[in-house]
Amino acid sequence: MLPGHHPPRPRLTLNIGITGHRALLLPLGVVAALGPIVSRLFGELRDAAGSVHRDESAIFSDDPPDLRLHTPLATGADQLAATYAKSQGFHIRALLPFAPDEYSKDFVEGHERDEFLHQLAAADESFALPGLRSNQDEAYVMVGKAVIAAADILVAIWDGGEGNGPGGTAHIVDLALRGGVPVIHILVDRAADDVGHIRLLTGGDAVEPVAVPLSDAGVLQALVRDTLAPHTQIEREQLADYFIELEKRSNWRIEYPLLLALLRVKSLPFFTWRQSSIDEDNERDRLGIRDSYPLSGRLRLEQAYGWANFLAIRYAQLFRSGHVTNYALSALAVIIALSGLLAPAAKVYLVVAELGAIGLLFLNTRAGKKGDWHRRWLQYRHLAESLRPLIYLKQAGLAAAPFRSDFIKGPGHREAGADWTRWYAAAIWREMASPAGIMTQARISELAADVVREQIAPQAAYHQVNAARMRKLDHRLHEIGNFLMGTVIAACLLFLVGYVLLHESMKVMTNYFIFITAGLPAVGASVFGMRGHGEHLLAASRSAKTVNALGANAERLSKLSAIDAVSAELDNTAEIMLADLNEWTVSYRERSLEIPA
Repeated sequence: MLPGHHPPRPRLTLNIGITGHRALLLPLGVVAALGPIVSRLFGELRDAAGSVHRDESAIFSDDPPDLRLHTPLATGADQLAATYAKSQGFHIRALLPFAPDEYSKDFVEGHERDEFLHQLAAADESFALPGLRSNQDEAYVMVGKAVIAAADILVAIWDGGEGNGPGGTAHIVDLALRGGVPVIHILVDRAADDVGHIRLLTGGDAVEPVAVPLSDAGVLQALVRDTLAPHTQIEREQLADYFIELEKRSNWRIEYPLLLALLRVKSLPFFTWRQSSIDEDNERDRLGIRDSYPLSGRLRLEQAYGWANFLAIRYAQLFRSGHVTNYALSALAVIIALSGLLAPAAKVYLVVAELGAIGLLFLNTRAGKKGDWHRRWLQYRHLAESLRPLIYLKQAGLAAAPFRSDFIKGPGHREAGADWTRWYAAAIWREMASPAGIMTQARISELAADVVREQIAPQAAYHQVNAARMRKLDHRLHEIGNFLMGTVIAACLLFLVGYVLLHESMKVMTNYFIFITAGLPAVGASVFGMRGHGEHLLAASRSAKTVNALGANAERLSKLSAIDAVSAELDNTAEIMLADLNEWTVSYRERSLEIPA
């Protein structure tokens, strides 16, 4: 990583899926009418993506938009879309329900099969799912799910009818709408041998969709913009902050690591102020996947994860150290003030020192707020952990991103709140190369094993260590608090006994007892504040729960052999890790750096 580099901006990528009637259900007049319409649609999609890229140049890379069509290449709608999308500059990815030799048997020998083989050869890449001819309906459903998983927008060339069962166009449209994928419906009127209107389906189901007319290019541009661009100004502002971050490896705010070392919770690194580089972290954390995933598919993800993880570590130390310092300074201010009882001649200097401690407290708090340590820590950690599982979800070929939008689903499935980290992770997901080749049984087993070894085991180990460490930290702070309160109680009892037995002597010692009985509770309050603010036991409980969930998840994965089952379990892996992350984020969201009251 060269000095001065910034976090990567994602390449604007638009993934289109296609479903529709096969050739035998499309009269010749419909086919003739469809050609110009489909060609114009893909041209308008290309232009809309270009417009978003120009307007949003601050958040996307300078690379030209990457336009992709994912198609099963069946006769009719699939092949028609592939032909015209390619002419409009789209990258064609063939998605097959079976290995190519087996899938070719779906096509009538002669012209139809030759055309399929020609289309397959013309595709830029292909990916064959491990469907079984003995259960071909399930294979067609699976390839439809793969198209939906890969697509930002689904194009359906279809008469709007209920369809012919599992794997049919209506079924795939229904799955897309339920999954939050908008559908551009080109209505086919087979009875009139013509093509009807084009509409946008955004909800409901295939039989009773929520639909709006797609009457002009402006509506299509709005759809592409809504799909690919952030939705709020605050997202753009925070993205702008993120994109100018630097790889600053020196971090002299070491109060939190020092606290852990003093409490014998975690040893202090030799170069405590020096953070490992992004490249070093990537080399350590991502080494295992490099042999199993091509560079084109992982490079941007690797860069994006490396930056988010590096910055999350940096701002976590800044915020936690600032938090420790604030409580320490508040206790110090009280101790200095009480010291005037013991050294009245130095009262002026002690007042100056007390004002200095209070001033440092305000400056520390101001630095944290101005540097946005709290927000950046939470968001960058959320981003890193959101990116972590994407490489395995993508390799399965059937899993969609854990988030398709920067909006978060609220109660009643309403969209609530936008978060740039979700947008950024979704943009990286779109840009990642989809799997290619043939999904064999050996490849499925290897994927499941890779996830357990490279994803689940390290995360479970981290949470196991974190649970023990957080319990230990909470226990040590609790011990210190008890010791301080015990000391205060002992001092009070000693004073009372001495006051009765050695009255005159104790009067001389009064100021010392005031110093102890007022000063130590102030220190204890600071310790209690650190303990309460950190919620260490709650963090330990979450980590322990995550360890158990990941263990069960790994056991299930090790027993699975079907790609759809493995893919579903990978979704579960991501949900387990994101559930812990979301609980942590909610827990810390309102715990910004403040002056202790």
